[in-house]
Amino acid sequence: MQKPDEAFTAIESVSLQFLPRGEEAKIWRLEEDPIVVPGNRLATYMDQSAASFTRYEVIDMTAGNYVETDGNGFATVEIFRFPDFVKAFGAYSQNKEGPVTYLNIPNEAFIKKYSIHLWRGPFYVRVTGGAAQNAGESLSRLTAFVADRMPAAPAKPAVFNFFPPAHSPNSERYSADSALGLKLLANSFQATFDVDNQQVSGIIIPSANRDAAARLLDAYKLLYIRNGKLLDPVPNLGEDNFTAEDKFMGRTVAFRIDRFLIVFNGFVERQRLIDLADGTDQRILGTIRKQLVNADEQADNRTNNNSDNAPSWTQRH
Repeated sequence: MQKPDEAFTAIESVSLQFLPRGEEAKIWRLEEDPIVVPGNRLATYMDQSAASFTRYEVIDMTAGNYVETDGNGFATVEIFRFPDFVKAFGAYSQNKEGPVTYLNIPNEAFIKKYSIHLWRGPFYVRVTGGAAQNAGESLSRLTAFVADRMPAAPAKPAVFNFFPPAHSPNSERYSADSALGLKLLANSFQATFDVDNQQVSGIIIPSANRDAAARLLDAYKLLYIRNGKLLDPVPNLGEDNFTAEDKFMGRTVAFRIDRFLIVFNGFVERQRLIDLADGTDQRILGTIRKQLVNADEQADNRTNNNSDNAPSWTQRH
């Protein structure tokens, strides 16, 4: 990590209000003035790792260095700010690799060996450091103090509600890069399922429109045509689907419904993947039906309200 330009201490960000000053955080004391690094200059602060934040369109990063008042610990609090909560969740969720323990800090937070990671709305907070004793506890207290200063935020992206509810707790991720090791499946919402003591990956990719989703399904199918073996399609699953298997990529069930591409992949029996796909299909269909009903009701209301021949733009919606 490079030493940032001193000018960064003069830049303002809304994130500054979340950092405790002086000894506001009780056992922690702010050591020096915080800095704010614009997103387009993040590489001057964190070298090559800045690229992973750039892909999620980071706006800026606010950081403060802290020491424990007894002199036994140190910590750095970094607050990464994004345009929306989905991109912030994506940057946060990419760090769920390896053994982690989840903390009771909304909206979601976990601790690793030397760091704590928190997602709250359009912010991703990373706290790193250590102490002579109870480092995890003292870092958690600092993280909770920062979180308490942040505004309430929406829950996880609604796309995750399309998955069957049996997915592994806290396994949700959003990746701007890839899924299943394939860049083809970028910008995907992901969750894992424990099926017969094996991990199954579930992926949902919202496309711009139906045609784009159809092209994506065809491109994914082509991988199995070239490297694996296609199996029988599943009757009445989505608007189009295929199933296939490959000794390296595993079995897959993929389908398109409206503008969504859905994939389930693993090394379990094909029928187990079909069951997950069918459950997702029904949940998406239910949501689309509700949207269509609501649209019809709104159209009826507009028709009734327009009975006086007033222009539609003058009506309340």
